[in-house]
Amino acid sequence: MSGYLGHVTDDVYAAAARLGNTRLGQVPGNLIGAGGLHPFQVGVKKDVYGLLKHMPGVSSKTAAHVGRFAGRAVPLLSAIGNVTDVADIITGDESFGNKAMDAAAMTAGAAIGGVLGAGVFSPLTASIGASTGKMLSDGTQWLFGDKKSPEERRMEEALLALRGGVI
Repeated sequence: MSGYLGHVTDDVYAAAARLGNTRLGQVPGNLIGAGGLHPFQVGVKKDVYGLLKHMPGVSSKTAAHVGRFAGRAVPLLSAIGNVTDVADIITGDESFGNKAMDAAAMTAGAAIGGVLGAGVFSPLTASIGASTGKMLSDGTQWLFGDKKSPEERRMEEALLALRGGVI
């Protein structure tokens, strides 16, 4: 296990060195895979191409173009998902415990996704892992929670107060 951890640490240092030399103008190119697609993006590209080439009326060339676009859109869509997840944590009217659980799940998902990324610490798989962690946290809270929104709880408390404490 310690050998694996050393390998991961070396990969993180290599990724940090590579990111440290990145200029702001290079970020859009990196997001769309101008320096070569991430293996996850290649998989999405192949999957979309495979689906589209069997659709009637879609040429093989069109399927290839759409597949390439889908593969390059994955990082942007993942980043948008992360922004909406963080906005939900910040602006949501859930309890502090709910927000803390969501933040912890996003952190754990990002760490797991980053370690499982191909080759070096992968921002793409870390981003996908963070959104997956938030989704699992929300699902767990819905499954085992009381299934009432904060507004529904406030309405019940107001109705209880109107009735004088009688249910």
